[in-house]
Amino acid sequence: MDTPSVHPALLSRRALLGGAVALGAVALAGCGTDDGSAAGKARGGTLTVGFDNEPTTLDPALSSAISSDRNVLNLFYDSLLRQERDGSFVPALAEKWTVEGLTVTFTLRSGVTFHDGTAFDAEAAAFNLRRVLDPATKSTKAGALRKVSAVDVADPRTLRLTLSAADPLLLVQLAHEPGMMASPTAVKAGDYGRKPVGTGPFAFDAWRSKVQLTGKRNATYWRRAADGSALPRLDQVVFRFVTDTKVLRAELSTGGVQLVRALPPEEYGQLAGDRQITMTDIGVRRSYYVALNTTRAPFDDPKVREAFAMAIDRDGVGKAAAAGQYDVAPSFATAKDWFYDPSITPPPLDPAKAKAALGGKAVPITVLARRRAPDPTIAELLQSQLTAAGFVPKVEVLESQTQLDRMRKQDFDATLLVIDVPRLDPSLSFDPYFASKGANNWSGLADPALDELLEKAAGSDDRAVRKAAYVDVQKRVVGQNYWIFLHQPKSPLIHSAKLDGVVLNVDGQWRLDEATLKS
Repeated sequence: MDTPSVHPALLSRRALLGGAVALGAVALAGCGTDDGSAAGKARGGTLTVGFDNEPTTLDPALSSAISSDRNVLNLFYDSLLRQERDGSFVPALAEKWTVEGLTVTFTLRSGVTFHDGTAFDAEAAAFNLRRVLDPATKSTKAGALRKVSAVDVADPRTLRLTLSAADPLLLVQLAHEPGMMASPTAVKAGDYGRKPVGTGPFAFDAWRSKVQLTGKRNATYWRRAADGSALPRLDQVVFRFVTDTKVLRAELSTGGVQLVRALPPEEYGQLAGDRQITMTDIGVRRSYYVALNTTRAPFDDPKVREAFAMAIDRDGVGKAAAAGQYDVAPSFATAKDWFYDPSITPPPLDPAKAKAALGGKAVPITVLARRRAPDPTIAELLQSQLTAAGFVPKVEVLESQTQLDRMRKQDFDATLLVIDVPRLDPSLSFDPYFASKGANNWSGLADPALDELLEKAAGSDDRAVRKAAYVDVQKRVVGQNYWIFLHQPKSPLIHSAKLDGVVLNVDGQWRLDEATLKS
């Protein structure tokens, strides 16, 4: 992704480090029921999405799949503010916001209701933020609001946050999952992760695990299109959960689905030249990596981690699993990211040196992989390469939830995973995984030097300081071989030519409130 003229992280820094600033733009058109179709735009219909990564929960405070969950959550929820594709911020449930020192004040939109008919107001907003912050919630987003020391309601439309220190990323966070607003009434009713109630463009209808999820049009949605017409334009969105990429490609080509989250290159390459399909490179890459469990043998030993790193033929994996449509990268950075440093390279392939690092011992390990192409294929390639270097590897192919449960318990040796990059800010790529208290610190890392670098990078207003810190973060992760980064296949936006109006977040995840289907 090319660096925008004003990077979203820098926008938030200026907002929260620059004294009293009003960033609220002209408010979007107010609430109301549908009073007609959009000029020149199709109205109605059902969009069927082929989705390969079913959420484990629809509670944004507990969601964990950073690379995919928001595609679904954006159906049901609005956040306090909205971040556009170019990184700028516009009003959403907050009409405007101001900063005075360490106090951030939001003026909330009036007349908005949750899908259950209850009112959205400052008390509801405060409930959501306090819930994320409450240790009892065990929110995966608590770290995003760690500098919020108090949440206060001044009046029904005024929410005030007090910070313990300047937080350059607060607006970025509040524009996404940590700032998504759920109905307090529905949350208190229980089983909320299966029955979401937000203020978003679509209301939850049904969820059949491993089959599909349905959202129906919110006829009283507050947001309007630029021409003043009502949103959303679709009557219904259906997410069909399909993990077989060959089936996804076939369904797209025959019209069974009109949009897919991702396809590997060997599948989307077969769609080239099909005039009924649109493919656009939006700068998203799929970053494959192996997380090593550093809390126990054998990967608590740096020499064993180094041997693993030297055993892997990354180009071989990329050619076999990504049809040559990939980059080799030593971290989550893509070649166009502002914190990318070409001097950081993975250890070179050297099976003999890897075997020597193991001291001639046969080291048994188990590699976990998801039951979703091309992950089992990659795991088999790794198994072969590791065997040649002296390891005795076994592969376990698991359902996604089972793999995640094992990782949370740190009941694994090595686990093959993938995330979409770039993220909204590099802190959202590195902090969850490598900070000692990171929500996704599968490896059990407790590295004070790494924590210090991450804090420095996330807390600075200076782009040069941030880049230097993130470069040092990457050097330490690669130097210690905490994780083994493999390759980054291209991941274009792929959809039916009949589908229009898909709006993208900075990181390429979708919003479907303006989407339309041509007949």
